[in-house]
Amino acid sequence: MDKIRPRSRTMYREAIAGLDGCDDYEEWYEKASLVDELTGVDLWRRNFFSNRFDFESLLEQYAALMEALEDNDLEAVKARFTNTGPTMLRNFAGIVDKRLFTKSLVGTKLLIEQYLDKVVDTLYFLAEQPEVVERTFFQRCKLSLGATALALQGGSLFGLFHLGVLKALLDRNLLPNIINGTSMGACVASMACCLNDGELEDLLTGNRIVSTIKRDAALLKECGYGSIDEHFNIGTLVENVVHNGYSKDVYLFIKFIQKSVIGDLTFEEAFQRTGKVLNIVVHPTNKNICPSLLNYVTTPNVLISSAIDCSFGSNTISKTTWLLGKNIDNKIVDYLDRKEPHYQELEFLPPQSVEDSTQLESPYTRLTELFNVNNFIVSLARPYLAPLALNDLKHDIRTSEYYYYKRFPYVDPSSYSPLQLSKITKLEPLAFKFKYHLERKMKHVLTMELKHRVEIMDSLGLLSNWIKRIAIDEKTPRSATEVAIVPQMNSLSVSRIIEGRLDNINYWMERGQQSTWPAISLIKTRCAVEFTLDDNIKQFKKNA
Repeated sequence: MDKIRPRSRTMYREAIAGLDGCDDYEEWYEKASLVDELTGVDLWRRNFFSNRFDFESLLEQYAALMEALEDNDLEAVKARFTNTGPTMLRNFAGIVDKRLFTKSLVGTKLLIEQYLDKVVDTLYFLAEQPEVVERTFFQRCKLSLGATALALQGGSLFGLFHLGVLKALLDRNLLPNIINGTSMGACVASMACCLNDGELEDLLTGNRIVSTIKRDAALLKECGYGSIDEHFNIGTLVENVVHNGYSKDVYLFIKFIQKSVIGDLTFEEAFQRTGKVLNIVVHPTNKNICPSLLNYVTTPNVLISSAIDCSFGSNTISKTTWLLGKNIDNKIVDYLDRKEPHYQELEFLPPQSVEDSTQLESPYTRLTELFNVNNFIVSLARPYLAPLALNDLKHDIRTSEYYYYKRFPYVDPSSYSPLQLSKITKLEPLAFKFKYHLERKMKHVLTMELKHRVEIMDSLGLLSNWIKRIAIDEKTPRSATEVAIVPQMNSLSVSRIIEGRLDNINYWMERGQQSTWPAISLIKTRCAVEFTLDDNIKQFKKNA
């Protein structure tokens, strides 16, 4: 009697190893689905019972919506989408709880997904009934639901990671219209908001960015590629990385975006061109003179290119860092009159040099006030901060070393047909060790304790800029929900960063996409209804 070794162990390890080498979301989804099947999570998805959300209320709402649609009672359907209707609550019945998205890589409970699909289909159905539903109906729904903002937080040294996050969200039609950025995040956000979705998709496809940059010989020479000038010798490269926080490839990308994409566009002109709301965070030494959040409402006539320089800090990217704007004659002038004595003392601090990190919360609070933002997608482009991030999505399945395989009895191959034998040996259930649950809880508690102590030291002014750069991140308002996307790095070459290789753009774009795919299901759950309302409002405007 021979013992048949189940194939699930090998299949599981191969599937886990293959997740990091996928070229697109479809390939990643296929391999992630196999992992869910091997671990039995697909059964968990089919079972709608859970203590994490109120499935009874969700079933009741789903049944009421189906009944109203079957009876063709449009007024009853509309009642489900009014300001007080449960459908216009982003976290109705607790369906956006992140714990519902940590078991499966590809999604959450099928009941939640089917409910959202029905809500989205119903909204499109209502949009096809103009005699019953007017445009203001969807506008009121959007006001009740709130808005989502994509926050690209700093990371000037690793800021090219934001490009992959943009591409992953754009490919799944999940890119918000409100985008906020700081330092390198401000540059990437400006690119996204100065181009419409078609232009942005074209630029982010394949090797388009690098090939476009290579055609500009003057720009390459200015940034130290081809013939390294005095400004970009090896000593200067190291100095830029250590003191300024940017490498040669980052500097090249910034100059390319400012020259070829943004030009002399202002915040107002960019909004009129694409309909996207660009927000750039700066840290002036005097907030009474200059606001810390720049957009088409607070500073409509400011040049976006100059705002990017100010977001990095004075004398960081540009030697003469100052806000520029357009006057009534469309001429470029100083937005703030530098001849005035109190303006001459104004400087812009880099994010890591802000003395009190609690000031970083103010721009995001202002964002919620101006644009009704109550949901944030945060791209945190700092690999070293990933272990300290508490608001990212940590999947149980990623810790494969904690899985064990249940023992099966001996099987006599001669007693079964080949087809029966293949079914017996096809899958083997996997399970968690108790050690995993204990270690995960302990890591979470220790991380919270460490972050708390670091924040206390920061509020007392006891942290140096270097420690702030590593341990302090920008804070979104506590009243808003958020999910963070952090780089998933297996290996990172120091020489790659210091040398500033041109292929870093594609490298970081791939890392950004691969880090975003596991969070797609949560982002879709939180944003699907909102983006459907946006589509309906746009369609009504076109038909008006």
